[in-house]
Amino acid sequence: MKSPNEIPPVSPAKCFALFQEAFGFVPNLLSSQSRVPRIAEAHAALEAAVRLRSGSISRLQKERILLCIAVERGDAYCANMDAKILLSLGAPQSSVDDLLSRRSQTDLTLADAASLQFCLKLAHDSVSFGTDDVDALRSAGFDDASILEAVFLTGVAVYRCTLSAGLALEPEFGHPSVVARGIASPGEASRRRLPPHSHGISRSKPYVSAPYLSPKAFEPFAILRKSHGFMPNFFRAQSLRVDLLQAELEAVERILQPEDILSRVQKECILLAVSAVNLNSYCVAMHCNLLRGMGMTPEEGDQIALDYHESSLSQADQALLDFAVKLGTRAYQVTRKDVAGLRALGFAEEQVLECMAVTALNNFSNTVQMGLGIELDFEAPPPYEENKLHLSAAVHRHSGETGVPNTLGSANDPDTSLVASSQAGSLEAFEGLVRRHSQLIYRALVAILGNAADAEDAMQDAFLSAFKNIGGFQGRSKFSTWLVSIARNTALQRLRSKKIIESLDETEDFGDSDLRPRQLRAWEDNPEQGHSKTEIRQLVEKGILSLPAKYRVVVMLRDIEQLSTDEVARQLALSVPAVKVRLLRGRLMLRDWLSPHFAVKAGRIAP
Repeated sequence: MKSPNEIPPVSPAKCFALFQEAFGFVPNLLSSQSRVPRIAEAHAALEAAVRLRSGSISRLQKERILLCIAVERGDAYCANMDAKILLSLGAPQSSVDDLLSRRSQTDLTLADAASLQFCLKLAHDSVSFGTDDVDALRSAGFDDASILEAVFLTGVAVYRCTLSAGLALEPEFGHPSVVARGIASPGEASRRRLPPHSHGISRSKPYVSAPYLSPKAFEPFAILRKSHGFMPNFFRAQSLRVDLLQAELEAVERILQPEDILSRVQKECILLAVSAVNLNSYCVAMHCNLLRGMGMTPEEGDQIALDYHESSLSQADQALLDFAVKLGTRAYQVTRKDVAGLRALGFAEEQVLECMAVTALNNFSNTVQMGLGIELDFEAPPPYEENKLHLSAAVHRHSGETGVPNTLGSANDPDTSLVASSQAGSLEAFEGLVRRHSQLIYRALVAILGNAADAEDAMQDAFLSAFKNIGGFQGRSKFSTWLVSIARNTALQRLRSKKIIESLDETEDFGDSDLRPRQLRAWEDNPEQGHSKTEIRQLVEKGILSLPAKYRVVVMLRDIEQLSTDEVARQLALSVPAVKVRLLRGRLMLRDWLSPHFAVKAGRIAP
């Protein structure tokens, strides 16, 4: 990719004039895309809609948020430019220096601190983003429209950081704070140093209200329905801010619709592959469905979501997806060598640029979907849902990388050194992990599968899967937690293959006529006086194994593994009410089974 100075100058588009007027210059981030004017204009439309127009969030606060996200993502170019803009708006030099060095902002209002924390969390860790984060912003006085604006602003911040990394732009200004300090790699989570917030009442998805706009009344929706064959929830959920929605739709039209550079199928494959590694089920389901409408078989689309290296895509298209996935998930690792590799395969400058723009738009969409809690239009492919916890391993396996350095969970994990050695290729280290955790995994598998033979077979499969995928383990949780999740997925897949776990369509009796245990005996105050802890554990495990499979699995996941009710419902493809009924029945059955062992008889524990 040529530097901005080597790109032939073009006549400034109308949208560029907005930035010239607002900043006194047109950022290289925009002018560097002028080789394909429609791409540059799409970017300008997105940024201008939220950054340069008045809204619920002040202009100064918007620039502060953009700077903090750039710093958090390790983007020296955007951080340099944003520092310059903040100073031009009258921000004190000391305040800008604090932002650049990730120091807490003690002079922020409660609302500004809350919006900064909200946007940083969404940009840095969108997978764990949820209702608590939205409710924290509400408690600071934000309504639905201003929450949508904060989400959109975060999406734009991620969009431009993605492009900045792909274009490998050098800072435009000599701000000493940036030049002297540099920008560290992402992961230090500066949001943790912001003031703590209070949590409101959790809300179900979607997180904000959206007025109904009929395709007849809103022409862009009519166009979307015609091109997609349906009206996606993704766009409906943003109808509270039509001004932002129109800018987004303009960007979609300019980047995705034309087929003069990359084909529409190539673009959808980019969107699908990057969304899959970003663990965004909504966008995976969406793009799988769109690819089917373009003639791709369901099996091929599912394979691209799981591991496109095993798909029938050409070597060149797989390399294009390698670049897009790296840019979309590990942008700070992208170098000019990555671009040179695509050129060596025959991709033109314009094709590489469009790939960058599609990837940036994908990251924008993933961020907005996570931030608004938009509900799926279609079910994501079951194989993807079952394996997405360790999907990134396939990417790292083919790229020769071990992934993002561990930033969370590893500090207190006793397995850290063995995991690191295993990732470096040590079989002895992995065998040590197997010996350390085999009993834990076996007990978890027996409790789910119900018999020792199946558990032993599943344990071999689980450890084999862990061995193949350990390169993708990033330390965001303890290794044992990650390993149990693989074992659980392995067990659930076995149950599904035997059709033991009922589908969502099963009718569940929600009455309470049979929700009473058959034996109502008084339990003593302290059962451990009559049984040791080991005996109690063995009794409970035996009792769980006695439950029918559909109740046993729910009790195991909810009470033993401590998954939330929502997560259990997702894992088992059940409704939340069905999970609650099965959990209650399972608990009562278990109590009924345990009651004779803990009941008081004639002043002593029953034998």
